[in-house]
Amino acid sequence: MMKSIKLALIGIALTFSSLPAHAETPQTDAAFVEMMKDAPAEKVLEALDLYYQLHVSELNLQYMNERRTGAFFAMRRAQQKGAGAVAKAEKHQKAVVAKREQVVEDNKSLRLKLEAVSGVEFLDDLVMIPDAPLAKPQAPVGAPADLIKAQAASWDALQAAQTKWQDERLILLDAQQRYDETRDVPIGDHLRAMTAAEMAYAKAVGECRLIEAKIAIATGKPIPSALSGL
Repeated sequence: MMKSIKLALIGIALTFSSLPAHAETPQTDAAFVEMMKDAPAEKVLEALDLYYQLHVSELNLQYMNERRTGAFFAMRRAQQKGAGAVAKAEKHQKAVVAKREQVVEDNKSLRLKLEAVSGVEFLDDLVMIPDAPLAKPQAPVGAPADLIKAQAASWDALQAAQTKWQDERLILLDAQQRYDETRDVPIGDHLRAMTAAEMAYAKAVGECRLIEAKIAIATGKPIPSALSGL
């Protein structure tokens, strides 16, 4: 199945072979858009959407790595409790490993699709998410009403996700301090909770920045400038 997906994506890449090929992974979404300056606006938006999705996918992979580690230690603890506990832990571990393998394949497929659409190679991990706007973006004159509404909704969602992520970071810091003192703290649970919150935050950041790119196109503004100004 994966082989057929890769072949299909290679076909897409050939379709867009007129786009310039770049070997260096862009460090920001604005730099990424600059690499696609000769592409039509619709293609840039499609690529940007995939670019933001890839950041979330990278964090999801990190999350599954953390879950796999947690399942490993759960198995070790179960071995001290008897056959019933071991069977339950083994079932959980197999489920986590299978889920992680699917996330790995999804990540590879998304990376290939992004490269095919954009003509830009993504050779490096993208765990660091784009910056969230420091202030609520203001819709310029002439922005379509649906995008203004979407902008407001995405900002509210971003604020909620950011607060949740910040709260989980503080909880983790506190848990780490208590773990150093007593060792009687489920530190892995707190770590995974923070990564899950960071995933949701990355998704909200991407959606917010994508709306700004759409507004820039609708109002005749350069996308790189709009993204750089956030």
